[in-house]
Parts: sequence; structure tokens; C-alpha cells
Amino acid sequence: MPVLLIVGLAALVLGLVLFFVWFSHILALIQALLPLAFIVGGAVAAYLGWEEMRERGRPKMDFSNPDEASRYKAEAKAYQAELNEMKTDPQAPAETAEEPAGRAEESPDQTGERPGQ
Repeated sequence: MPVLLIVGLAALVLGLVLFFVWFSHILALIQALLPLAFIVGGAVAAYLGWEEMRERGRPKMDFSNPDEASRYKAEAKAYQAELNEMKTDPQAPAETAEEPAGRAEESPDQTGERPGQ
């Protein structure tokens, strides 16, 4: 007989004997581990519930509606075109809705000097 089979059977028999001899200790171990299992399980459940609540608060994009999908595709193409334009001409100023107040006086003119210098 192979050695591993003999060792395995001996460990199985020894384990069964010790299970019945130390049964009260095994129950004490289960009693000790049960609260820890509840704590870990409760923490995982609370975390998953928190994540689910956060997911519900986010707007979901519905790509099954062709109008919505085409609108998102058009927006993506516009952003891609703007990005490509910025890559090809890095000196071009970015178009903004409005420039912050007071910035026009500080910007350099054609010569590279600031006004008032």
C-alpha cells in the first residue's frame, strides 16, 4: 500500500477519535467563532447595502433607447474633436463660457509683456 494512503487513513481515524474525546472543546470553539462570524458577516452585509444605496443615487445611462444612445455618441464625438483640436494646436486658447474677472488685465499682450510693466 502506498505510504500516503496509510498516513491518510491513520489521520482520519485519529481525527474521528479526537473529535469524540474533545467534543466539548469543539463546541467551545464553535461558540467562540460564532460571534466573530456574525460580526464579519454583518460588516460585509452593511458594506454591500451601502454600496447598493450609492449605486441607486447615480443616474444610469440607458443605451437601449436609440435616441439616448445617439445623443451620447454625438457628445463623445464632439469631445473627441475638441481633444484632437487641442492636441494639434496647443497654443490655441480653450473656449470657455466666461473668463474670470480681473484676468484680462494680467494676461500678456502681443509683445509678451504685462500691461503696466
